[in-house]
Amino acid sequence: MPKQTDKSSSKFTKLDLADIVVGEPLPSAVYIYIDLHYIAFRLKGDVFDREVYERLELRRVNNLYILINDQQKFKDWKDIFLAKKESSSANKGLVKAKKELSRTALDIFSTDHPNEVVKKTLLASKKVAEEIMKAPLATMALTQLQSFSNNIANHSSNVSILSTYLALHMGYSHLPILQNVASGGLLHDIGKLKVKINQDDSQEVSDKKMQSHPLLGSDFLQAQDPNVSLEILLIVSQHHEFFDGTGYPRRLRGNAIYDLAKIVTIANIFDNLVANVSGTLPERQKKALRQLSEAQFYNKFDLEKHQKALRILELGV
Repeated sequence: MPKQTDKSSSKFTKLDLADIVVGEPLPSAVYIYIDLHYIAFRLKGDVFDREVYERLELRRVNNLYILINDQQKFKDWKDIFLAKKESSSANKGLVKAKKELSRTALDIFSTDHPNEVVKKTLLASKKVAEEIMKAPLATMALTQLQSFSNNIANHSSNVSILSTYLALHMGYSHLPILQNVASGGLLHDIGKLKVKINQDDSQEVSDKKMQSHPLLGSDFLQAQDPNVSLEILLIVSQHHEFFDGTGYPRRLRGNAIYDLAKIVTIANIFDNLVANVSGTLPERQKKALRQLSEAQFYNKFDLEKHQKALRILELGV
């Protein structure tokens, strides 16, 4: 972290964390306030990636600071980003279902102690699955399925919808299965609310703790609802497992990984790749798709599902 400091509060003003655009170079420096000092956290031209943003979000950091003289730069920067946003899907039913799913995700991830998580998720996920199933052979533009995301709630909503769409086009055509995929996708990161990160934890320690979130999420859901489906629990607990055994938390390998969890893993990584590059949403999706096609991922995924997912996603860009 840069060590520039400034004690003069009259020079600074608050910036909502939600105003940070993940993947886009900052127009000027961003500061945090610690021990009566404003400390430069990121400099002009630096980029917030999903991991950094999420770390702040989970620590309930709602505000950063910028120089008062830089306010207009940030306003112009945000306006350019908003102008890049693509129009939403023409499918009104899917648009409505997506909004409800996003509200559910926001409700779940905006508190440390969410209530009725499973019940809320099943209701919202069923509607998404039903809307996607209405045109089982239709190819949808990825901009209809995925939105710009910088926070956990938006990311979880994207993963839920992308996973359901991929599963349907891979041949999983029964509503209960797709509902489980949508629910598991929405809840895959729920365990992050239960990870205890201390202010003085090093990055290495924080990362190690965060690797417990799949199992913490599964345990949390079981405690909330003993009747939660095994399919959802397996998706939540295994969405970071890789086919070559290099994933976590259990380093499962090959077919020891639940079939539907493999699909959610691909959707999860794709959405993270989209968030961490710059450009319009379609530009980001094309860049992410090229990255997902690179050799580094060949051993990470089930080969058949990886190839199918690439073909499905390519049709949508």
